[in-house]
Amino acid sequence: MDELVTPTLEQFLQTARWPTLHEWQPTFFSIAGIEEKEVPLSNVYAFFFDSEEVHGLGPLFLQALLNVVATKAPGRVAEWPALDGPVRVAREYGVKNQQRIDLLVHDGPSATIPKGGSYAVLVENKVNHWLANDLTNYWDSIPEPARKLGVVLGVRREWPAAPWVFVSHAELVRAVQQRLGPQLSRINARYLPVLLHFLDYLTSMSEQQEDFMKAFDFAQRHRAQLAQAQRVIGELTGQALGKVVVAAFGEGYAEQVCFPDRVDVRLTQSAPLRYVVYYGNILNLSKDPGFAITLYAPDATKEQVVRWQTYLQAQSAADAARLAPLPWFGRSSLLIGRSYPFTGTKLTELQAQIEEAILKHWKPLEDAWIRVDGPPAGESQAAEGA
Repeated sequence: MDELVTPTLEQFLQTARWPTLHEWQPTFFSIAGIEEKEVPLSNVYAFFFDSEEVHGLGPLFLQALLNVVATKAPGRVAEWPALDGPVRVAREYGVKNQQRIDLLVHDGPSATIPKGGSYAVLVENKVNHWLANDLTNYWDSIPEPARKLGVVLGVRREWPAAPWVFVSHAELVRAVQQRLGPQLSRINARYLPVLLHFLDYLTSMSEQQEDFMKAFDFAQRHRAQLAQAQRVIGELTGQALGKVVVAAFGEGYAEQVCFPDRVDVRLTQSAPLRYVVYYGNILNLSKDPGFAITLYAPDATKEQVVRWQTYLQAQSAADAARLAPLPWFGRSSLLIGRSYPFTGTKLTELQAQIEEAILKHWKPLEDAWIRVDGPPAGESQAAEGA
């Protein structure tokens, strides 16, 4: 069998010019599960493009969009009418052939009536889909006013036919941010978090596409080395590590059940409690390496869990080892535990650390629960065990 970790692979991992990827942070849109969906994003755009909405930004979004277009196609916005009146927005504006424009930004007499205004901006918002809309029909369906602008707003670069112009979400975000400073004193504080989350999300959409391109290019250049690295990562299985953890407990213990990120360990003699050792952060290379150990009571009721916790925390051994409840996995049967950083790099070092933790922090506590049939009924019994 080929050697799993070769000197060539180690040299590659140390010297390769790895792509710099963005750190992703959740926004309201990703938390709510409405990311990459055009309708809710168009709704938010409509809110901020509308100068009469309660956000307090006035025509800032339209001014920012016109600034971007001016850098791409100056003739499209030359001598554009002043934005000294209300900027209105129609969503899903109906046009010929039963088609709809995502956003129609204009200064007509009402949101749904652009006729009579001095300008109209037709916006086709794209997130996940490629451009396949009948832009000519959109354009011809808005005969007035005299000044019109067609914008394809998207993540991926598009090449719409004139008179339409492509603007990326990221370009619009940067233009908004450049104008935002002087407006901060006017903005409605209630909607500032919404605006910031919106701008962050629009930026992250572009960054994710950019990161994919970087990762794709890097992977194609280094296919053999990364394939070898994938083999190494593939060997990091929870089942294999679980056996090492059980071995660290020594004689008198056995595996109850093993999961990808943890193993349940039981005493071979009859006992009311078991151990759970969590090692998911060691296998997840993006996390700080560490493991945790906790006691748990199989099939215990909530009342029994509380009694167990009260009893165990009253023991001097638990206090000396600084054992306390750990909020894991939403399992109510977990009792008290402790987390440990892994300070080594070898498997033997990990096993030694687990052995040391068990001997120092957990063995001294076992006499308090191994021979107990169930959780003590009250505080008096807990005190007697101390």
